[in-house]
Amino acid sequence: MSVTLLNAGLFFLYSFGLSAFLTPCVIWISRRIGFMAQPREDRWHRHPTALLGGIALFLSFMLPGLFLGKMPSPMLALTLGASAIFLLGLIDDLYELSPQSKFMGQLIISALIVAGGMRIQGLGHPAVSIIVTLFWFVAVTNAVNILDNMDGLAAGISFIAACSLWAYSQLGGPALLGPPAMLLAGATAGFWIYNFNPAKIFMGDCGSLFLGFILAGLTVTGTWMSGLPHPAGGGYTGVTSLVLVLVVPVAVLIIPLFDTALVSFTRAQTGRPISEGGRDHTSHRMVLLGYSEKRTVLTLMAWAGGISAMALYLSYQSAQGLLVMLSVLAVISLFFGTFLTHLNGTVYDGKAGSPDTTSRQSLLLSRVLNKKQILQAVVDTVLITIAYLTSYLLRYDGVINLWNQQLIEKSLPLLIPVKLCCFWIFGLYRGQWRYVSIGDMWQIFKAVIVSSLIIVGLLLYIYRFDGYSRVLFVNDALLTLIMIGGVRLLMRLFKEYFSLQAERSNSIPILIVGAGDGGDLFLRELRHNSNHDYLPVGFIDDDPAKKNQVIHGIKVLGDREAIPGLVKRYGVKRVFVSIMSAADSQIEGISDICEKSDVKCDRVRPLLATVKSIEKKPACSKKDKVVLFKPGKKRRNERKASF
Repeated sequence: MSVTLLNAGLFFLYSFGLSAFLTPCVIWISRRIGFMAQPREDRWHRHPTALLGGIALFLSFMLPGLFLGKMPSPMLALTLGASAIFLLGLIDDLYELSPQSKFMGQLIISALIVAGGMRIQGLGHPAVSIIVTLFWFVAVTNAVNILDNMDGLAAGISFIAACSLWAYSQLGGPALLGPPAMLLAGATAGFWIYNFNPAKIFMGDCGSLFLGFILAGLTVTGTWMSGLPHPAGGGYTGVTSLVLVLVVPVAVLIIPLFDTALVSFTRAQTGRPISEGGRDHTSHRMVLLGYSEKRTVLTLMAWAGGISAMALYLSYQSAQGLLVMLSVLAVISLFFGTFLTHLNGTVYDGKAGSPDTTSRQSLLLSRVLNKKQILQAVVDTVLITIAYLTSYLLRYDGVINLWNQQLIEKSLPLLIPVKLCCFWIFGLYRGQWRYVSIGDMWQIFKAVIVSSLIIVGLLLYIYRFDGYSRVLFVNDALLTLIMIGGVRLLMRLFKEYFSLQAERSNSIPILIVGAGDGGDLFLRELRHNSNHDYLPVGFIDDDPAKKNQVIHGIKVLGDREAIPGLVKRYGVKRVFVSIMSAADSQIEGISDICEKSDVKCDRVRPLLATVKSIEKKPACSKKDKVVLFKPGKKRRNERKASF
């Protein structure tokens, strides 16, 4: 029987109160003995901060847990293992163990826990269960440890995960999962008060390893579903062991797992050891993209909570729907991670991709990275499958019965190659997704329509369309169009969204004169080029019909006569005139107004207006130089060239 809401509240309050009391005590002791984390170049914090916050977390979880009564042997083994992993982290905080020593310690402790009966259920052969459980414990423990890279992040994500696991127990999961989940939620919430930006204390390895180990054990406990009734009625018929065993735990811990994958990939790509600290995590990259530290942590916590809620809901409604959701999430995560890797040059101080770094990349990784068409085709294959399964779920009220599963098995092997061939014929793999345009979307539309017609014709010819719904293929075409088109827009959407976030942190307010094509192009250039500090506050245009209209989020504030008032109101430092067909007299009038307002005025000329004919010259000698400029760089890159 699941723990009642009242008991859950009491468990939470016990551990929360203890954590809120013990954490300041640890802060005082750490400051007293001088055990502080000093700022370093490869760390994010800027001021000396107390360490050993993991002691407060450990005691806040363990002491109330003593009153839970007799525990099953696997849970007792988990408690003992968590204590051992806490001691391992404490020794590392005090004496700085080598990464190899920490890993071996984690592996040994995890093996002892598995020997005590803590295993993932539903994987078939015991050997498979043992290996997967060992990997899961080590992976999650290190994922949370790696996630502890910004004030309040690891504690906040652990709080969300603990609350999700408690909700899982209330929806029909193992009842014994509820109390420890609430204790962990309370302990992390009490600690988070002092760990959130600006942090007064860090949890250290003794805290992050402990949290990761406990979360790994609780998610393993969540797989003990044998014999439980389904909350929505009936049994677990049709719900695969993969869904029950792995999907929900992965969804609950998606943020630390994503961050670990990103850091592992980028460091392997740039030849850096995964075990060392750094400022190249997901959170650090989001700050570089314009988010504040507080907003970054709260955003990641919100993502974790939303994904967990969707996974928990779908796990008790539709196993196929859960798989579809996680597949879509995996694709989005892949592209978001790819987008974040574009910051490698900034994150690694411009050293990423240097000869020394590149030479250390694995040959296989380099080849995979250079075969973008293969990766695009793989992503499209996943999306084609997702769209087809989703069309069945929409047509048959979220359930795919045995008959429809057989239809899918017959039709999907035809559907995938036909669509991929049509995509290739229509040129979907020849463009760069960062620069997708209306023309590209039109090609996608034609490819989807043609491929859908071919598939319907093949099924009609081979199977006489027996058992297939016509509405099904209309849904499939629409979903394929949305997914294939949407995934190609993702990189551009990420770029434009974070450009807006970064723009808000700029400190030089400007006005753009000309709310037409010239102003549109200039604003786009400002947002695509981050090597400036301009903040557009509005457009100026003499056409009264354009007043109060909005272009890319920037409002038309008035005509040229409004410039003096806007300069005073917004503290404008510069005015850019971006009118393609402006006469010199018109420019002079605007310049006079700006001069009277004591603000600088510049004219932005169309690119073609600055292009001049170049006479053909003889091949230049070795003494001639071609100077190459990179955005935001000084004239560093000079090379001799012959033509």
